[in-house]
Amino acid sequence: MIRLPFPCRRMAQATVVLVTCGFVMPSIGRPQTVNVPGGLPTHVNATYQEPGLGGWTPDTTGTAQTTSGSGALTQTATAGTSDSDALETLYQQSWGYAAARNAEALGVNPSALAATCVVESGCQNLYTAGNGSTITGAFQMSNGTYSQTLGEALAADPSLASFLTSGTAGQQDPATQAMAAAQYLKDAATSLQQSGISNPTALDARAYYNFGPSAGAEIATADDTSLMSSYISSAAMSGNNISSTTTVGQWRAAVAAKMGSAASSSILTG
Repeated sequence: MIRLPFPCRRMAQATVVLVTCGFVMPSIGRPQTVNVPGGLPTHVNATYQEPGLGGWTPDTTGTAQTTSGSGALTQTATAGTSDSDALETLYQQSWGYAAARNAEALGVNPSALAATCVVESGCQNLYTAGNGSTITGAFQMSNGTYSQTLGEALAADPSLASFLTSGTAGQQDPATQAMAAAQYLKDAATSLQQSGISNPTALDARAYYNFGPSAGAEIATADDTSLMSSYISSAAMSGNNISSTTTVGQWRAAVAAKMGSAASSSILTG
């Protein structure tokens, strides 16, 4: 008889006797087989199935997704190295995929659009109109600029009309305002190309978007040591927290820090 150093349980089955004592003793006869799972469970990326669905945030890490006009998911792909942190912020909004889709339809890089959105509002649909100003929305556009560039966008691609909110309400609808913002960035890129910048980036177009075409082209081509006060008014400087000693290089660095990796994103896709 075998004496064991600590209490054990004896289990009898047919002619094989197994003894379990906190360690495994081989049984006499046929080898024992243990089945284990073939790896960890697959990670599932949650996605919006309808625009405007709230209450939770989709897992967009490492993926890029596309929706149809009805909001149905039509494509999920692995995000490339050109995708930006700003684009991920845009995709976290219920209207973000629609905004990216419409930007691409206009020939505008969604990362450049996202960079503008992040700087303007953190991609939040703010209502800031009032006190004589009509600037509002996620892309902080005035009535005049919004109406003009939305008209240009629809002229370039009439099919976009099926995705927008019509009338003045559209300016406060982020997906609709994104069309106008994308067209404004496209206008900026065209203007900057005429000024000698062959491949304008989101950072290059920032002054155009913020201070208008004339100052935008001058600042985009200015030396880093130039003063911002040489190109924009004192009111514009005050409204944007720019001091009289701020150089173009310092201003660019501050904007790039807000845009993150999207600062170097080309505006035009074609």
